Amino acid sequence: MKKYIISIFAFGILMSAVSCKKFLDLKPLDSYTENTFYVDEKGLQGGLVSCYDALQTDSIYGNHMLTLGEIRGDNVTDNDPGSGAGVRNQIEVFSETPANNILSGAWQAHYRAIYRCNIILDRAPAISMNETTKNQIIGQAKFIRALSYFNLTRLWGNVPLILTVQKTEEARANTRATSAQVYQQVIKDLSDAAGVLPSTWTERGRATNYAASALLGKVYLYQKRYDLVASTLQPVVAAIYAGTILSTVPQTTTFPSGLKTSKDVIFAIQYLAGGVKEFVNQDNRYRNNNNTNTITIPQSIFENADNRKALVAPTGVGIRPAKFNSPVSPNPETSSDFPVIRCADVLLMYAEALNETLYGNAEAFKALNAVRTNANVSAKTALTLTSQPEFRTAVYLERRLELALEADRWFDIVRTGQMGTVFLGIPSFRSIYPVPQAEIDNINNKNGWQNTGYN
Repeated sequence: MKKYIISIFAFGILMSAVSCKKFLDLKPLDSYTENTFYVDEKGLQGGLVSCYDALQTDSIYGNHMLTLGEIRGDNVTDNDPGSGAGVRNQIEVFSETPANNILSGAWQAHYRAIYRCNIILDRAPAISMNETTKNQIIGQAKFIRALSYFNLTRLWGNVPLILTVQKTEEARANTRATSAQVYQQVIKDLSDAAGVLPSTWTERGRATNYAASALLGKVYLYQKRYDLVASTLQPVVAAIYAGTILSTVPQTTTFPSGLKTSKDVIFAIQYLAGGVKEFVNQDNRYRNNNNTNTITIPQSIFENADNRKALVAPTGVGIRPAKFNSPVSPNPETSSDFPVIRCADVLLMYAEALNETLYGNAEAFKALNAVRTNANVSAKTALTLTSQPEFRTAVYLERRLELALEADRWFDIVRTGQMGTVFLGIPSFRSIYPVPQAEIDNINNKNGWQNTGYN
């Protein structure tokens, strides 16, 4: 992809559809062009595969989101300032610059996903096919676009909001939308998606209405719209308690062996080893090579009986933490899926929102304790959490323990206003990353493009 915000290499998108997940039966596509491909249901389904494929890349959930969302935080430390010109260590020590290629890779990959979704959303209305199927394709594309924009605005704040298929010169004229404008579009996309997506699929890996609602609740949480968090997540929470489709599962079951089938996983990025080019590199799951990566989440913050403690224990050379410790292969391949939204996350968001609305809500304690029960630790009550601030602190800790290594920790630190206490002396402008210089260089009007504090 060129170093513009928008990729125009649609042919490459068609090729990626061939290699992605096996939930579609596709014929060879090497004779197609964009104009002849997106003309029927098969073309739309193939294009949708490429949207999911974009999330799978190393530049998003295969690797870079783990660096930007977890190594940046206080759960993992990168100890190698020399590896790869030190770009990962720069993220670790808050010295990244606009030239950092992890940042440029993540920026470009997210906009590549958005571009692919925009193609689907542009072409789908004119295609004659079953309306329910069409709407479900559109809903999945909107979910992926919303997830991409949610990540982008959490990483960079104000970003270009592109909702159509652009040509290169159009992309050069883009401006940055405010974070509020981006969130508004994300909310619309997720609301639309939740209204048309089914609760289950026969093929694993697709977004459901539960996934759309769960992510929508998370978006509202970042905006501190707690009443909407609670009302949006309530149907998902009810489904979790019912246990038919969704359910909390002890992490000793969910990780590592049950990720692909666990009811706790609402949406995950799928990977598959075995020479089919759908794997994730096992080194990208915090595997400690030559002591360059250290799990730094303190074991002391876990209660003694907590069954999550061993999953994030410090690891020796060549070992991955147990949370992602699927069988190690002699080649770099592993099938370790990456969870984006889990039931436990939903319950903790629900508990947090209810507590912020009014302390003492019995449903807030129920949701918090559902997660703690699965961790094999005792329930909290109004006798142990006697105030709204105490409950809030307990939820924040529970999120760190439950979601450790799942690329959420850094965002939680920023979202909850803990940056100044967790990272003493780090200037607040580093709560978001610098816009990649390679992107600014390709914009006609560069005024206002770089985030404050970065040169």
